[in-house]
Amino acid sequence: MNLHFIIGSYRPGKCGISDYVSLLSSRIKIYGVTPEIIEFRNYSGRSFLKKIEDLPHKDLLSIQFAPYSFSPIGLAGPSLLNLGRIIRNRKVHIMFHEIWIGAYRNASWKEKVLGFCQKKGVLKFLHIVQPEWITASNAAALYLLGREGVKVRYQYLFGNMPFTFTNTKKNNQTCKIAFFGTPYQKFPYELLAEKLKTLFEITRQKIELRIIGRQRDKTGLAEILKIAQKHQFTTSETGELSSDKISIELQTCSIGVSTTPYDVLGKSGATAAMLEHGLPVIAFDDGDTPLEKLFVNEEFSDQVFLLNNNTLIDRMIGFLNQKRKPFFDGVAYTAEDMIKMLN
Repeated sequence: MNLHFIIGSYRPGKCGISDYVSLLSSRIKIYGVTPEIIEFRNYSGRSFLKKIEDLPHKDLLSIQFAPYSFSPIGLAGPSLLNLGRIIRNRKVHIMFHEIWIGAYRNASWKEKVLGFCQKKGVLKFLHIVQPEWITASNAAALYLLGREGVKVRYQYLFGNMPFTFTNTKKNNQTCKIAFFGTPYQKFPYELLAEKLKTLFEITRQKIELRIIGRQRDKTGLAEILKIAQKHQFTTSETGELSSDKISIELQTCSIGVSTTPYDVLGKSGATAAMLEHGLPVIAFDDGDTPLEKLFVNEEFSDQVFLLNNNTLIDRMIGFLNQKRKPFFDGVAYTAEDMIKMLN
């Protein structure tokens, strides 16, 4: 049995889903499986469907799904629904990297209307396909799909930064706080600054906000620089870096900050990279998903610290006083999960 990843567009280095598929494919080869990556954008509607139709029926088709990967407006068009009809009686896995927009409290009416149409298309696609496995990477997606009657389970989305060994030592006089990934504007930066000040008044270290990687969105970055100036934190930016240099950067930091809301933390490859490199990560629960539905991967249950939790300072000091956790190989972890589907 072979494995075929079906993806909207395959652009490693420029697309998180592409990086995910690239690393996962390489790892799966260790098990004697040679995955094929099929790009939706490389075919016209008919030729794409013909390509899928000609695949052996016993093979596993793993659809890496995000609405905008298969449509510029994020809606399930005829090609996607026709794909569903062709693969209906096959061995199919669907991994939801995104489900639909507008499912959070402060969504605009436009997002809600488009999200409703997206949801309708997604559910119709699932009804046609009847996949053997449906997976998602985060608490919000599992909750929203489950609420619609979809039987879905968790699958870990790993970081895209393999470990690179370094002899570089941390400066114990300064605590580097890593911001890796897109810093979102709506994150409570002022609350973060207050917590950091309290924490480092106790440890008596200086604070450096280390902004790692290329920043496409400057609005969140502006908020980081604003709190740094107000509270006299040092800031530094690395600019775009290779994956090995990012790995080294993460190893020289003491704490990570994820501005991705806690309920969708699992879909952030940048957050996964910080956790895999042993960093404690500060996050924020925006309340969009019921408390009882929230979770993080059990491997990192002691590494995530919520800003809106009164125990953050005490827990963080306790964590920082421990020996740093070794690198967690998330690619190997998820590859093993995929291999179970093939057996």
